[in-house]
Amino acid sequence: MTAARFIRERGSQGLTGLPARLALALCFLFPPVARPLAQETPYIYGVFDHDPDPQEFFNRAGVPGWITATVAIGANTNETWGVDFSHLANRGHTVICRINHGYFPFGTIPLPNKYDDFAARCASFVANSRGCRIWTIGNELNIAGEWPVNFTNNHAAYVSPASYATCFRKVYNAIKAVQPDARILPAAPACFSGPFAANSQNLTWWGTNYTHDANPLTWVAHLRSLLTNIANTGPLDGIALHVNSRGYTCAAVHSTAKFSGAAAGLYNSFYVYKDWINLGIPTNFYHLPLYATECNGYYYWKGGHPESPPAHYEPGWMQAVYEEINRYNQNAFLTGKPIFRCFNMYRWGPHDDWGIDRGDNMFKADILDDLEDAGSRRYRWPTSHAELLAPVGINFLYQAPTVNACDTAGVVPQRGWYNNVQGGGPWTNVMDGGITVAWASPGGGVHTFPRSPTSPNDALMIGYLDTSSTSTNWVTVSGIKFPLYDVIVYCDGNNGGAVRVGRYTLTTPTGSITKYVKDDAWTDFNGVFIEADSLTGGPGAPAGNYCRFRNLRASTFTVRGSGEYSSDPHPRGPLNAIQIVPIPSVPVLTDPEHTGADFQFTLQGATNAAYVILASTNLSQWSAIQTSTAPARISDPAPPSPRRFYRARLQ
Repeated sequence: MTAARFIRERGSQGLTGLPARLALALCFLFPPVARPLAQETPYIYGVFDHDPDPQEFFNRAGVPGWITATVAIGANTNETWGVDFSHLANRGHTVICRINHGYFPFGTIPLPNKYDDFAARCASFVANSRGCRIWTIGNELNIAGEWPVNFTNNHAAYVSPASYATCFRKVYNAIKAVQPDARILPAAPACFSGPFAANSQNLTWWGTNYTHDANPLTWVAHLRSLLTNIANTGPLDGIALHVNSRGYTCAAVHSTAKFSGAAAGLYNSFYVYKDWINLGIPTNFYHLPLYATECNGYYYWKGGHPESPPAHYEPGWMQAVYEEINRYNQNAFLTGKPIFRCFNMYRWGPHDDWGIDRGDNMFKADILDDLEDAGSRRYRWPTSHAELLAPVGINFLYQAPTVNACDTAGVVPQRGWYNNVQGGGPWTNVMDGGITVAWASPGGGVHTFPRSPTSPNDALMIGYLDTSSTSTNWVTVSGIKFPLYDVIVYCDGNNGGAVRVGRYTLTTPTGSITKYVKDDAWTDFNGVFIEADSLTGGPGAPAGNYCRFRNLRASTFTVRGSGEYSSDPHPRGPLNAIQIVPIPSVPVLTDPEHTGADFQFTLQGATNAAYVILASTNLSQWSAIQTSTAPARISDPAPPSPRRFYRARLQ
């Protein structure tokens, strides 16, 4: 459980070395999880490249982020120069430097007879560079243009995964010798490249045409072979990936379209990230962190790409990307899949047609606005369950419009609703993140309002698990790992001119609570959510279309709906949807002061949640001194020791 702590100490010297009656060191304790080799920014926002200075991106995002740098260093062992990235690292950013032997036609890695020289040059480059501890070696080896041309025959030979693994291991060992705490990543493959025939790609440079071998592998098979061959030679510290969507729309981010032919069954848009993980990365590598060092909509941000000239950046794409990856990260943390630490947007500089900063990119202002909005959500790569804050929405309907992947709906607005269309059940679905939902509506089935939805919220409310006059519907959700959460129960039925009150009971292994919601006559959902928070029923119960159960902790709960009162002979307890909303529960201790003989500080945390305040004199033995409900002002009388440590823990 995440906890906040600080210390106080009396005497002439505080712990900070400053003369004072009191010195405080504010920090956090985390459960034992894998931590980065060097301090990495906790936010997933990033950009490619380091030149020109990308600070404008981070000013708009409002958080320190990630930067993919790309440098060509050659294989001349007499050269020892490096690059100083410390001006970026000193701002709190984390730099991933992509080390290339060169760019086309010289190869992102050299010819095999230069592997040793390249490894030595990589070591000298790293030794003489500052502000970087993460290195990726080469780039997109499944594209012929990244293979080194042999100028004796003007031909680029296929760089097989096995050959790359040999080069990578030499470089890995050489860098570790000069920077033992480095994290070294293999080259990220290109999305949607391969298989292709020999000489099928036009390789031309300064008027010279070069031939090339065939690539026999799809991009996913290439990654899997690459990682497998590397594993046969030694350890690996992480995995670099490139992720593209086919265009800059939310629909492109959530497209389920797939290839046919040689790449049959593989996604041809942003869900390529799922193929990378499910098909390209062996499960024995799932403990490794993922770094998306390049991401864009495949086509030029400004439009005019030859494959789709009309496609250009459209507002909302950035938010859709980061929201989707945040949701994936939460589910990955719960199920043991690899987690993305960054998603870096390609390309910031004006160096090619994908440049965001190009003078002819009329969409830069939209991009910056969207980055600011995405950054305001402070998405982090998770290290504890307390950091999992994406809601889980469960919608019930039958032969009715769904809440689409790009639709935002709910009291707590969210995308990614699970649309359960199997009817009244009984039925069980396993959702992402290992959460299971089971339900049944015996005697009631599933009903739908006889209209077309006018909004995503209306689509959420248009179908519902119904009851008969005497039956009870139920929904059981299990596998929940949020430390603290609310459950919102949406309830609105097609009651016509009748006034009806539904009874909704939420049960956990530790107890039950019942709330009542009145559905007034002729007041079907009109786009406005109204909470009814009543522990008593009957005709005097407050009217609304949802109720909320707060500060729950159980790994499983069951909601039962039934009719409690009706002005006609047909009481009902409709249940349209359930939303599980994680509550931020990490405690923070602030505002310390002495008041007389007492030491006081403020406990901040989840409102109305109980926290245990613990104290220690040695950081190894802790004793509970009181339990308080946040927010609260904590007072501790003069302790027996001149030094006292404090921390808070969710009860």
